[in-house]
Amino acid sequence: MLKIPPDQTFLIQIAVFVVFWLLVRRLWFEPALRIIRERTVRSEGAIREARAIEAEAERLRAEHAAALDQTKSEAQRELQEIVRSAEAEQKRLVAEASAEAQRTLAEVQARVAEEVARTRRALRDEAAALARMVTEKVLGRPA
Repeated sequence: MLKIPPDQTFLIQIAVFVVFWLLVRRLWFEPALRIIRERTVRSEGAIREARAIEAEAERLRAEHAAALDQTKSEAQRELQEIVRSAEAEQKRLVAEASAEAQRTLAEVQARVAEEVARTRRALRDEAAALARMVTEKVLGRPA
């Protein structure tokens, strides 16, 4: 029980408590608190670094996506240009082939007309000669 005024044992207990508190604080609490503070600092640093890495990864992802979109767009434009060039080349080749066909047709028609005219002349000459021969045979004398 507590006596008023406190006796000597109470003062000794207070002194022992204070000494024990100082020893425990110096040997246990301060090192434990120092380790906790160091871990907190390291953890916060690691969290900041992780956030920076995450932000960098997001930036790189966005950059990669933009580059991929740009590459797709360029490829699409190049493909359209190739298709337009191929269509123009196709039209040119078809026009050339058509012109060549028209020239060939005109040449063939001219040759055929010439051959027909030559054949008609030859047939007329032959018909005239044949008519003279027939007349000579029928009349019995040269015509």
